[in-house]
Amino acid sequence: MNRFLQAIQLSEGVRTALRRYLGYPLFFLSTFLLSAYLTFPYDRVREVIERQVTSAVPGAELEIVSLEPAWLTGVEARGVSLRLPSATEGERPMSVTIPRIYARAGILAFLLGTISVNFEVELDGGGRIEGSFEDQSDDEHARSRVVAELVEVDLRRIGPLRAATRLPVTGIVSGSIDITLDDDADQTTGSLSLDIAEASVGDGRAGISAPGFPMTLTIQQLELGTINIRAEIEHGTARFTQLVGNGAHAEVRGSGTIRLVRPVRNCALDLLLRVNILPAYREAHADMAGILALAEGNELVRPYRSADGAFQFRLQGTLGGRVIAAPAGSASLD
Repeated sequence: MNRFLQAIQLSEGVRTALRRYLGYPLFFLSTFLLSAYLTFPYDRVREVIERQVTSAVPGAELEIVSLEPAWLTGVEARGVSLRLPSATEGERPMSVTIPRIYARAGILAFLLGTISVNFEVELDGGGRIEGSFEDQSDDEHARSRVVAELVEVDLRRIGPLRAATRLPVTGIVSGSIDITLDDDADQTTGSLSLDIAEASVGDGRAGISAPGFPMTLTIQQLELGTINIRAEIEHGTARFTQLVGNGAHAEVRGSGTIRLVRPVRNCALDLLLRVNILPAYREAHADMAGILALAEGNELVRPYRSADGAFQFRLQGTLGGRVIAAPAGSASLD
């Protein structure tokens, strides 16, 4: 009996110690975190983010309708609208609208000295991008990894893409991206696998300037089918292993590289692109048949044409700057 009573007393002592040294601190910590979570000044944070973007990109306008907590370590932004200034006078400003962005920080990774964020972005008009971002940078070395899954992203909703191509580009993008970007270019690795369904260029209204033509050319919709893009990234260079599209109006082939550096806007593009326009396009658009006939006989256009009549361009430049399409009719994709 005495032993039984001693065991009970010991058990009560242990329980008292647990309450004092573990239970009470955990209760205080959970109460503190819950209070901070519920009273955190998200409106103030939203204003700071908007000002930071405006100061970092002169002329840019960022608007966030609401910024609210999501679970314990997450935040949700709704009604995000980013308007970028036009590159040249008279050009329409670029804009991107994102109905919802969700991000959640990893506490354990933060305690280990790493920034880790899981995110999900719902895009205007449908589609989403979800994935993670991890940064292990310090004062001496920068290294970050982005893993993203694209699900039915509508290219028509991406304003900067139209500004870069000067023509309406349509298509539904799905696929994956996995890139580890390092200050040491030899340590930058990754892969890219994207499929663009229902791809097309032109809409019969927008026009472009072409060599040898004094007026702006209006391009009817050129159907490219599904474009499959694959690239492997090694030693800081993304090399396209597949860039193929077989559409009703044209066949597309491509090869080349992108040199990945920090900042991303300085990444250098060197891409050879081949477009073989099929008879079906001329049959569907009589006006384009006449324009193509004039182009084929133009001396300024001739350097762009390969021996079998396809148009070939070498695209060179940086992702954040100007990209030049140089004639490459004699170049080989091999």
